[in-house]
Amino acid sequence: MTRLPKTTKLLLEKARDSATQAISTYNDPRSSFRSGNFTILMIIAWTSLIHSYFEKEKIIYFYRKTNGRYEKIEGDKKAWDLEEAVKTIFDENDPVRKNIELFIRLRNKIEHRNLPALDQELVGECQALVLNFEEWLSKQYGNDYSLIDTIFIPIQLTSARRSLPKTKLENNIIDFIKKYRSILNSEIINSQQFTFKAYLVPKIGNHRSTSDVAVEFVKYNENNPEEMEKYDKAIIAIKEKQVPVANANLFRPSQVLEKLTRAGRKPSMNWHTKMWHKYKTRPQTGSTDLTKTKTDYCVYDKAHNDYLYTDKWIELLIKKLKIT
Repeated sequence: MTRLPKTTKLLLEKARDSATQAISTYNDPRSSFRSGNFTILMIIAWTSLIHSYFEKEKIIYFYRKTNGRYEKIEGDKKAWDLEEAVKTIFDENDPVRKNIELFIRLRNKIEHRNLPALDQELVGECQALVLNFEEWLSKQYGNDYSLIDTIFIPIQLTSARRSLPKTKLENNIIDFIKKYRSILNSEIINSQQFTFKAYLVPKIGNHRSTSDVAVEFVKYNENNPEEMEKYDKAIIAIKEKQVPVANANLFRPSQVLEKLTRAGRKPSMNWHTKMWHKYKTRPQTGSTDLTKTKTDYCVYDKAHNDYLYTDKWIELLIKKLKIT
């Protein structure tokens, strides 16, 4: 391993240890505070990793007062928190930064609470947070400092977890997560660096050597389409390929009315407007917070500066029409 300055090395060791503990906690089948512990430990890991990089590159990363002097806490200079640090490292619309910022915002909401229903909601983002950490760690310090040799894929009991009843607080935080996703552009949402999505494909063969592994992780490389085409064909052989589409299963008001018409009803656009007013589905015209929607029914589409509606909203309107 490359010799590093003492402070850089200590921060790097803290980052690697925190990330390892985060992964261990997340994969522990006995863990009942999975998302909370994982989030806290990965925030520490990312903060320490970026601070170690600042130390290595001799970048000053401490808060200053308006008079130019350093802010201090009990005599020590106050270092940038992670939210401030990522602004120096990543561009504003970098999926890695957006992934980290999601967990920064979640930390205060879940730090002291046990919210098991969030585990299923955040699987992709949690995986991306770790993979991004590993990639940036190796990029800055080389493969000698990689965590990959100490981490294994956990054994799964089922292909899908049963749905758990959600508390009011869990529903509120899930709404927050959905709103956060809804204001991101499609390029970020579909990025593996924001939320990791993968198939677990069975490996079938007649011969096996001692060097074979049961599961191999293949990272998607958009710069090598020929190689990835082989894996696409393998996936198609097991399940029809699904291409991620921005705003899939979301509908404009006119499309909502079309679906209602097919269901045997012929409401007007004025009626639809009255309904979202009545159920407070989206903000009133002129509202300063455009993202304040009931995400089960409606989301704000930042790219087009309008609102899109869900299947649940259509189901609700169909029931309402039957009543009236």
